[in-house]
Amino acid sequence: MTKLKTRLVSASLAALFMVAGASQVSAQQATQTTQPAPAIQASDISDQKLEKFADSLGEIMEIREDFTAKLEKTGDPAEAQQLQQEANEKMMSSVEGNDLSIEEYNAINQAVQSDPQLRDRVIAMVQN
Repeated sequence: MTKLKTRLVSASLAALFMVAGASQVSAQQATQTTQPAPAIQASDISDQKLEKFADSLGEIMEIREDFTAKLEKTGDPAEAQQLQQEANEKMMSSVEGNDLSIEEYNAINQAVQSDPQLRDRVIAMVQN
């Protein structure tokens, strides 16, 4: 049963990474000037930063799950937009609450998406 749970968590995380990496924290909010996150190598990411990223990612997964359920219940486009805005704000607060800037989070996310070993480390951190 533990193997099944590990596979489900891994599959969920892989899907989350593929869905624009936690939405690149919602494209850094549409109100901010969008600039691509600077390229960062796995070797440039400290274990502490990676832990903060993993903590943020875990929280973002929970926020996304919570708000997806709420969005599915609403048929009102205005309410759906409000819920999305609220989710985006909570995700950004989560990242910043873990002592990462949105830019750092997005840069690490890009590195995680392109480096399978780094992705495996993050998955292990989120599962613990």
